[in-house]
Amino acid sequence: MRTGGGLVVMGDPEQKPWTGSFGSFFLCTETGEAVTIRRIRQDTPVRPLGISVQLREVTTDAPGIISARGEPPEFFDPKDSSRHRMEGSYSAFRPGLRVTRHCGRPGAAENGFTELLFVVKVDGGGGVIDRAWIDYTLDGEPTRSYTTAINWVMVLCGTETRGIHDEDSCTGRTDG
Repeated sequence: MRTGGGLVVMGDPEQKPWTGSFGSFFLCTETGEAVTIRRIRQDTPVRPLGISVQLREVTTDAPGIISARGEPPEFFDPKDSSRHRMEGSYSAFRPGLRVTRHCGRPGAAENGFTELLFVVKVDGGGGVIDRAWIDYTLDGEPTRSYTTAINWVMVLCGTETRGIHDEDSCTGRTDG
């Protein structure tokens, strides 16, 4: 399993509560050895109303979802107030998920991908996931656990998030 790091910020809309989705976390195996995901954990210094961990299964050449306002399967475009679907099928994450897809080229038409999405609902205070972890085992070693850190900070702006990770990250922003 592989992961990167960074900061993704979604500006707060006027309507509250609201939901934002964060993704582009592609589930795959570096070695080709099957992986069983046991649990996904998050650290939330600004606690949202709720977090749903979902999976997006795509079999075509399609982009990942870095961030989008709304929740699967329908997302909201703040630029023109339209709603749109991102292709793929969506389901709730359940412990025991088996990952067998090799990490070759996620998103390539012949490969497709399974994308992990954090769907976060917040009120006017906003919410922050500043770290997440995927706990898993490898086939052949079911009693030995491993952990992969997701070092992305996911911010849904609100009154409680200003200045949390960057003094300017939630000032005056309304995109997302």
